[in-house]
Amino acid sequence: MALPNNMPTCPCCAFILSSGDGALSSLPWNQDRDGSGLCFSAAPQPVETTTNAIIDPVEAWEKIRAIGRGGEYKHENSVLLVDSHGHPQLRREAQYDAGSSSEQPSSVVSLACAVAPPDWEDVIAYSSHEYILPALGVHPWYLNEIMETSASDAILSEDCLEEYLDWGWLDDLEAKLLEHPNLLVGEIGLCKMAKFVREFPKEKGGKATAMVLQKMVFRRQFELAARFQRPVTVHCVNAHGILMDIFKDIYENAKSSPTASENGGKDELKRRLRRAFPPSIAMHSFTGTAHHCNELLLFEREIISPGSTQRGGNRRRNKKRETETRHEDSDSDNPIFYFGFSHAVNHLMCTSEKARKKGGEAVRAIPSERLLVESDVHNPSDVALGTAGAASYAANVRGLSLEEIVTTTTTNGLRFLRSVGRPQL
Repeated sequence: MALPNNMPTCPCCAFILSSGDGALSSLPWNQDRDGSGLCFSAAPQPVETTTNAIIDPVEAWEKIRAIGRGGEYKHENSVLLVDSHGHPQLRREAQYDAGSSSEQPSSVVSLACAVAPPDWEDVIAYSSHEYILPALGVHPWYLNEIMETSASDAILSEDCLEEYLDWGWLDDLEAKLLEHPNLLVGEIGLCKMAKFVREFPKEKGGKATAMVLQKMVFRRQFELAARFQRPVTVHCVNAHGILMDIFKDIYENAKSSPTASENGGKDELKRRLRRAFPPSIAMHSFTGTAHHCNELLLFEREIISPGSTQRGGNRRRNKKRETETRHEDSDSDNPIFYFGFSHAVNHLMCTSEKARKKGGEAVRAIPSERLLVESDVHNPSDVALGTAGAASYAANVRGLSLEEIVTTTTTNGLRFLRSVGRPQL
C-alpha cells in the first residue's frame, strides 16, 4: 500500500487519526449518524458463528477474515480487528500456530506497548506503520530496569525511597512524549504478584517497600500522561484498592487545587478534574470483578460530574440500582475507562471454575461501548490470532456472535486509540 507524499516522517505519527483521509481511506470505518465515533462496516450477509463454545484462535481468525471478504470492504488492508494491547516488538517465541504468516497483518490495527526503557526504541521502530501506535512506559514487573545501582543497602524511610530508583527514565519519557504527538503511555500499573515484589530484598524492606516503589513509578507515569493528555494502558493485578486510592488522591488534589478558590465555578472544576486524568484509560487484560468494574464507572461519573455519586442523600444503592445508574452524567461517546480482555490471560490462564465464573461476570458487566479485545502477545505473528481468540472468548461469555463482538470492539478500539488526538479541555 503506497503511502501519501505528506505522510509524517515521525514513526508514531504515521498512524492516521482522521477517518476518510490519506492511505487508510479504504478502511471500514465511517462516521456515526450523529457524527461522533466510528463504525465497523459489517458484512451485509453475516458469516454464521456459534456462541456455544470458544472458537480456537486460528478458526476465529479465519472466520473474521471471511466476514471481511464477504463485506463491502474487500481491500486487503481493511481493518478487521483492533488489538488494544500487545508486546510484539519483544519478538519472543510465538504462542500460536501462525502458519505461513510471520508478521502482523495490516488488517489488524494495534497498540504496541513497551515494558521498560531498553525496549522503547524497539517499540518506536515497530510502530513505523500506519496501522500501529506505540506506547512507552515502565511495566510493574520491570522496575529492576530502573533501580539505582548505587542506592543504599539500608532500609530507608518512605520519604527517602525515591533514592532506590534512577529517575532519568522519567525525563526521557517526557522527551519522547514531546517528540511524538501520537505516543501513548503504557504499559504501566500495579501488581502484587510481580517477581519484583515477591523477591525484593528483605534488607531493603521487602514486599512493602517494593509496592511503595511500584506506586511511585505508576503515579509519576500516570500524571505525566494526564499532563500531556495521552491515553494510558494499565496493568492491575490484585491491587484494585491501591489503584482506587491513587485515583481518589489525584481527584482530591485537583479538586482542592490552590487555584480552585480563585477561578471558582462548576465548569472550571469539571475542566480541572477532567484534565487531572488521561483522556482514556484502558484496563488491560482486566482480571477484576464486576464490582471493581462498577466502582471504576461510578468514579468516572464523579470525575465528569462532581458530586453526582452522592446525590440523593446517603442512602445505599442496591446492586440493581447501581447498575442502572452507573452511566448517568457520563459521556458515552468519549468514555474514560475501557476494559480489555485477552485469550492468553482471561481464558488460558483462568483454569479454575471459580476464576472463570468471576471473569465471566466481569466481562458481562462491561458496558458494550467500553469493551476491548487484545492479543497481549510477544511476537508479531501472534497479533491477529491472539486478538481473534480474545474476540471469540468475549463472544462466548457475552452470548453474542463473533461478528457482533468484532464490530463492537473495532469501533471501541479505534475510539480509544484516537483519543490521543482528543485532549480534554
